[in-house]
Amino acid sequence: MSEQHQKPLPVRFDPINFAHHGRELEGPIATKGMLRLRENVVTSNDLVSAKLNFSRGLYGYPLVTGQVKASVTMRCERCLDEVQVDLNPDISILVKSEEDTLPGNEGEKDTDRHEFYGYDGKTLKLSDLIEEELLLALPLVPKHQDISLCNQDMVAWLAANDAPDEGQEASTERADNPFAILKSAD
Repeated sequence: MSEQHQKPLPVRFDPINFAHHGRELEGPIATKGMLRLRENVVTSNDLVSAKLNFSRGLYGYPLVTGQVKASVTMRCERCLDEVQVDLNPDISILVKSEEDTLPGNEGEKDTDRHEFYGYDGKTLKLSDLIEEELLLALPLVPKHQDISLCNQDMVAWLAANDAPDEGQEASTERADNPFAILKSAD
């Protein structure tokens, strides 16, 4: 491991300076201050690991590429038990000052490859950038990979309560076609 990797990761940094010098950051980042992440999960590890490279991107904006690795616990939507979720988002972000505007429509195809992340134009808080990427990587519907891993009591309850009642079956057939009511409009 090089000396650069042995230093603790900066809390705040100048993305323009980092891109100009082609810096690389690798190491752990504390999740203690990632309040939005903590609000969306049951628990998270105290540290996430990040490996980030800085270079010049589209229109000279700083480009941050790399990967973040984290493990969080979420609530399974099938059985309501906890499920371990590994997050490994690949990062490709152009960092620009919130006041900057992109020139014209030229290069629109290039902007599709990267997300933009705004900052105050001076420094950027590393944990905010990492937290944003982890939030985007969270599954919309967290669940165990296989239903056999779910709480079997809950699976049995869902199966028993999912069966339609006698009168419910006929109304379900009518509800399947939302345009059926238009037949009587003549």
